Amino acid sequence: MCCETDFILYLSPNKDLVLVHLNKPLDKDFQMLKDEVSKKPLNGAKVTLEQVESTDSILVANLSPALTEDVLELYFGSSRAGGADVLAVSMLADGRAKVSFKDVKSVGDVLQKSHRLEGTDLVVEPYFDFLHALEDQSSVSTQDEQGTLTDGNQPQTVSPQSPTASVPVVSASLGHKAALTDNATNLATTASVPEPSVQKERVSFVSVLDATKRHLLSLSSLLENLKKDHPKFDVSLAKDGVQIKGPDQTEVERLKNEVLKFLTGVVEDRLTYDKLKAEFLGREDVKKRLNLSLKSVPSTYSVSGCTVSVMSPSRSAVRQARDLIESQISEFTVPIAKECESMLSSTEWSDILASLDFCSAKLSDAGGAITALTLTGMEKDNEEKMVVFLSTPLQRETVLSMEPGMLKFLQLHHQGLLADMGEVILFPLETGDGLSIQGEWSVCQSAAELLSAIIGSIFTKTIVVTQPGISRFLMEEEGVSILGEMTAKFEVYIDMTRVHWEPLEDEDILELAWKMTTCQNFQRSSSANSIQEFTAGVPNGRNPTDARTSARIEEAKKILAVIGSDLNPQPSSLGATDIESVDLYSDQSRDTSAAAEEEDDQPQSLQAHDLQSSSAPMNACSLDEDASFLLAIQMSMELNQRSDAEDIQKALELSRSDSMPNQENTQLERAFEMSLQDAIKSANKAEICVFANYNHDLVRVDIALGKKVGLRQCTEKVENKNLRKLSSHQKRCIELIKRKHAVEISIQGTTAVLSGFKEYVSEAMMDLKNVLRRTESMMTDAEIVKTVQWVWVEQGSSSKAIPYPPDATVFIENAWKMKQKKTDILFNNQPCSIDFEKMEEHSLASGKSVPIKRKMLSTEDLYTDGADEDYSLLSSMPEVCPVDVDSDEFQNVVKDFYDTLQDSHNKIRIIKVDKLMNKLLHDQYRLKKVSIERSSSEAQVERTLYHGTSETSVKEICIQGFNRSFCGKNATVYGQGVYFAVNGSLSVSDTYSPPNADGHKFIFVARVLTGDFTVGKYDYKTAPLKESSGVPVRYHSVTDQINSPTLFVIFNDTQAYPQYLITCKKIYG
Repeated sequence: MCCETDFILYLSPNKDLVLVHLNKPLDKDFQMLKDEVSKKPLNGAKVTLEQVESTDSILVANLSPALTEDVLELYFGSSRAGGADVLAVSMLADGRAKVSFKDVKSVGDVLQKSHRLEGTDLVVEPYFDFLHALEDQSSVSTQDEQGTLTDGNQPQTVSPQSPTASVPVVSASLGHKAALTDNATNLATTASVPEPSVQKERVSFVSVLDATKRHLLSLSSLLENLKKDHPKFDVSLAKDGVQIKGPDQTEVERLKNEVLKFLTGVVEDRLTYDKLKAEFLGREDVKKRLNLSLKSVPSTYSVSGCTVSVMSPSRSAVRQARDLIESQISEFTVPIAKECESMLSSTEWSDILASLDFCSAKLSDAGGAITALTLTGMEKDNEEKMVVFLSTPLQRETVLSMEPGMLKFLQLHHQGLLADMGEVILFPLETGDGLSIQGEWSVCQSAAELLSAIIGSIFTKTIVVTQPGISRFLMEEEGVSILGEMTAKFEVYIDMTRVHWEPLEDEDILELAWKMTTCQNFQRSSSANSIQEFTAGVPNGRNPTDARTSARIEEAKKILAVIGSDLNPQPSSLGATDIESVDLYSDQSRDTSAAAEEEDDQPQSLQAHDLQSSSAPMNACSLDEDASFLLAIQMSMELNQRSDAEDIQKALELSRSDSMPNQENTQLERAFEMSLQDAIKSANKAEICVFANYNHDLVRVDIALGKKVGLRQCTEKVENKNLRKLSSHQKRCIELIKRKHAVEISIQGTTAVLSGFKEYVSEAMMDLKNVLRRTESMMTDAEIVKTVQWVWVEQGSSSKAIPYPPDATVFIENAWKMKQKKTDILFNNQPCSIDFEKMEEHSLASGKSVPIKRKMLSTEDLYTDGADEDYSLLSSMPEVCPVDVDSDEFQNVVKDFYDTLQDSHNKIRIIKVDKLMNKLLHDQYRLKKVSIERSSSEAQVERTLYHGTSETSVKEICIQGFNRSFCGKNATVYGQGVYFAVNGSLSVSDTYSPPNADGHKFIFVARVLTGDFTVGKYDYKTAPLKESSGVPVRYHSVTDQINSPTLFVIFNDTQAYPQYLITCKKIYG
C-alpha cells in the first residue's frame, strides 16, 4: 500500500489491479476522467478506470496465531477501535481476517485509526471482492464471482516488470456516486498492453451488486437485444452482475458501455404512504400481481416501512410505473356500529380478512367505519363479504379462568352483579376453576372485561395456622360454624381446599397399633434334622418347577378350590400342658407356668445359644414358586389329613410376601410410619385462602381466627413412671392417639404433656391413660430379651427345646402380652402361624406343627422401682454428663446445696448430679459477664444461686438457657423475669419444683450475674433505670430486699448459666 497526499493506493495480490482511495471527492466528471486516462497508456499498457461501490468490510493482516474470531469481534466493536457494529468475522490464511460491518461508513472510521492488539500492530485496509478474491487462485483465467469485470484468460500473472502481458480490467457500475467516507471516492484501475496478433476470446464482467437493478435488467430487453444484434458475443446475467464474452476487445468494451449506460440511467422514485397502504403494497401476493403489470414498463418496486421505492430505466418510466401502481389500488369504507367495533379483534374477523382476495382493512382513526384496500375490480365482492359478517350476530364463548376460591367468592358476594348479566349465559366450569361466558360477541366481551376488572380488584391472603388439631377443628361442626360467621360478618370467602383431616376409625388403640405391625421375617438356627423334617414337602425356592410339577400345581389349585372344612386337624403333640384348663393371660398362671417349666427343664442361655442360621435364606419366590407353595400345602393336607380354611387363606396371602427380605419389611414399616406422621402434621397445620373486597377484611379474619383458636387451646399433663421407658409398641400407640384425636403429646421423663383443643385433649387423655394401664406389664425390648425366652420343641425322642432368636422372641412376647389368639410370622422366608391357645407353631407351607413354650429367665420383678441412680432425664443429651458420686466435685456441689436447705436438710435425698457443658450458652454468659463487670459498681457481680423447675422444662433450659418464655411462671411478684433463690430450701418447694411421677424434683445450680440490683416490682418487664445516674443506665437485676436478699430476678437470658442439675427426692417419715 502506498500513501500520498490526496489518495491511497491498494494493489491486488497479483498486482494487476490498483484501488485508488481518494480522500476528497473528484473535482471533475468521472466519465471525462475515465476517457482521459484511457487515452494515456502506461509503459505501453492501456489503463482502464472504473468507479466501484464503497465496501462494508476490511482486511486485517499481521494477526497473532492466538487471536480468534471472538477476540477480533470484541476489539473492533469496542470504542478503542471505532465502536462499530460488527456483522461477521472470517479468518483467512497467512494471519489475516475479514471483518464485515453493518454500516459502510464504519469502514472509514476504522481505517482512520491505528490498531494494536496484544502487542502487535495490525495492518488494516479495505476489503474488495474483486481486489482479494483472486489471491488464493493459481491463475486469473476464471471469472471472479464477487463482481469483477475481467478481460482475457492468460495463464500468467502480471508484474511491473512484464508490461507486455495482458492484464485483466476491473470495473463497477453505480447509479450514484459511492464512497468509503463522505468525502472519499474509490477508483479501480487496470492496465493492458496492445492485443497480440493471435485472436482470443475476451471476457468482461460488470458488477451489479444491487439486487433491484439486477431484477430490472432481467425485466428489460437490453441483454436480449445486445445478443441479437451481436450473435458472436454472449451477454448474460450472472449472480452478481453481467458477463460479456466475445472475440473483439473493442466490441466487448462497447457492449459493456451499453450495459453501464443502462445502469447509470436507472431512476429511483420514493413515495411515502400511510401504514395501511404501505403494508398492503408490501404483501407478497399484491407485490407479485403488481410486478406482473410493471413488467411491461419495465419497472419494479420495494417497500421499507411506509416508504415505497419505484425503480425504472428512465424518469418517464418511473412516472408511468407510479401511475400504474396508483391505478391498481382501490380504497373503500364500510360503516360499523360502535358496539360492534370490538368484533374486529376477534379471531373470526381475522379469518374473514384472510379469506378475502387481495384485501387489507383496519378501523378508521375516528371510528365508526372500516377502511379497506384492495385491487381495482375487487371492491364489490370484498365489501359485500365484510357487510355480511358485520350484520350477522357473532355468538361466542369466552372462558374466564380463575382460582376455585375466587369463583366461590363471586357467586357468594356478587350474586346481584351476576344476575344482572342477563344478555349472556354464565356457566361454572366443571373443573371449578373458571366461568364460561356465552352470548353475542360484543356483549360477551364486555361481560368478560367487567368480570376481569372485578377479579383484579379482589384481595387474597393465605393464612397459615399452626396449632395441634387445627385441621380437625376447622373441618368439624364448631369450626365450620365459626368460619361461616366470619364469612358473613366480613363478607369474605374462606377456601379450605388445602386443609386436610380424615377421622381415624374408632378402634381399640392397642389392637390398631398391632395391626400396623407388618408381618415379620426372622432367621432362626436349625438343629439336627428338625428343620428338614419340619419343612418336608416345601419346594426349594431356588429351583424352578418342571413341567410335571406345573401340571400338579394346576391340579392343586382346583383341589384347593373345593376343599371343605369338615376334616379334623391332628391333635397337638404338646401333652405336657393342658391348654383348656390354664389361663394363659393371667399373671398368676404365668408365674406358675414359668416356675413349673423351670423345675422340669432349665432354660438355655440366649448368649450361649448359636443365633446364626445354619442354612442360607431362600431366594425371592417367583410367581411359579407361589403356585408351588399351594401345591405343597395341598400335598401336605393329603398326607396329614389336615384341612384348615384359615390356614389355606393365609398360605395364599403369605406365599406372595414370604420372599420379602427383612429390608423390604423394614421399608414397609417405615412407609406406615411416614404416612402416620404426615397425617399428624396435616392435622396440626391448616392453610386457608381468604378472598375479600378489601384488604382490611383479610386482616380482621386473621386476627379473629387466631383469637377463637387460641381461646380453645389447653395443656394437660399425665404422669406415669412407665413413660420413661416405653416399648416400640407403646410408642406407636401414643402416635396413634395423636393421630386419632389431633393433639400433640410430648414426653419428658415420666410426664406426658398433651396440648390442643380442650375437647380433643380430654379424649386423648382417656386413651393415653387406658393404654398406660393396659400395657403397664409390658417390657421394653431389652428387658424381654433379658427375662423371657420363647422356645419351640424339636419333635423326636429327645424333644429338645430350641430358643427362638431374640428379635423373634420380642415379637412373640408382645403378641402374647396383647392377648392375641394367633399371629402370623415368617421364619427363613417361610410362612408360619403362632397359635397361643394351642401353644404351637404351625408351618403353612408344610402343614406341620411343633409345640412352643414360654420360659422366664429371671424372677426379678421388672416393674418395681429400680435404683433411682440408674435414671437420668438427660441421659440422651451429648452436652450433659453425670458427676461421679465419689468425686470432690460431687461432694462440693451437694455440700453447698445441703448448707442452704435449712429446715429441709433431712427431708431431701440426692439422686443424681449432672454437669452441663453447653458451649454456646457459656460463651454468651462470659461475654455478658465482661460487660457487667465494666459497668457495675458492686464488687461481687456473680453469685451461685438455685432455680427449681418442672420436669418438662429441664431439657429446654439445658438447650436454650433460662428463657423467660418457659421460666418465671410460678412467680412474678418482683418482676416478669427469671427467678433464682439464694437458698435451696426455696427451690425444693413443690411450688417451684413439682415432683414427677417418681417423686423426683429438679434443681438447677446456676451462676448468675446479679451486678447492681434494686428492689423489684410486679410490673417490671426489665430492670429499672438508675435514678442517680446522669445517663440512662439500668440496674442489672432486682431482688426482694437490698440488705439480705433471698432471691434475684434477671431480665436478660444470658445473665445466667445452668452449671449443674440436681435430681433429688423428698424423704417422708
